[in-house]
Amino acid sequence: MAETAAMNGAEWLARALAGTGMSHVFFVESVMRRTLLQLSDLGVKPVLAHSEKAAAYMADGYARVARRPGVCMAQSVGAANLASGLQDSWLGRAPVIAFTGHKEPQFQHRNSYQEIPHAPLFAAVTKFSSPVYATSELPRLLRHAWRAALSETPRPTHLDFNGLQGDVIELGQTAEPPVLETEARPIPMHRIVADDRDIERVAALLKSVRRVAIVAGDGAAASQAGPEVLALAEALAAPIATTLGARGIIPTT
Repeated sequence: MAETAAMNGAEWLARALAGTGMSHVFFVESVMRRTLLQLSDLGVKPVLAHSEKAAAYMADGYARVARRPGVCMAQSVGAANLASGLQDSWLGRAPVIAFTGHKEPQFQHRNSYQEIPHAPLFAAVTKFSSPVYATSELPRLLRHAWRAALSETPRPTHLDFNGLQGDVIELGQTAEPPVLETEARPIPMHRIVADDRDIERVAALLKSVRRVAIVAGDGAAASQAGPEVLALAEALAAPIATTLGARGIIPTT
């Protein structure tokens, strides 16, 4: 296998994200400018939001509709606002990956500009959050954040890049292949199939009752089970109600 030529962190990150089929990323200036330029060159559209919270909401909507992780980013001073926008993603089980910059370690604990710990801000709204101090750590930690966002219950993750704008990580070098585990794209990654005997028991129970109503929730949406829900409702002459997260899984007009 040929060795991968060394590249800077901005190129690695852009190529890794673009390689997943991602079409948009959402941000507020000024953050990871080199990465955003590289992404644009690779056909991924950077979308400038009017606030960090709006960028998080956009990434949330993208994740739910595109059924792949949505990425949002902000520099260090906007980290608190970005974290506040992830609450809906956490509650709605959307795989959003948030990037922030942070003050370089050698300048911390001096009451300097933008020096606020970010880990507590993201603790309640992410299932994985980690600082990235060196570009050599970027491939491992991004893959971890990607897997965590998609595995088990999908939820947001967070990487805190060295440099107020993430520039320390962008300028460093890595020779790792710019590839994420693309087999981890489905949301969720693993879907358990019910035992045939359980399905038969449920079918018998449904046939035995006079009236049935179906309430479809986020699980039906995550499984893309709209056609099956509709077919079951028609077979049972059952009305369907959906939760907010499952709106749109069946025709409503």
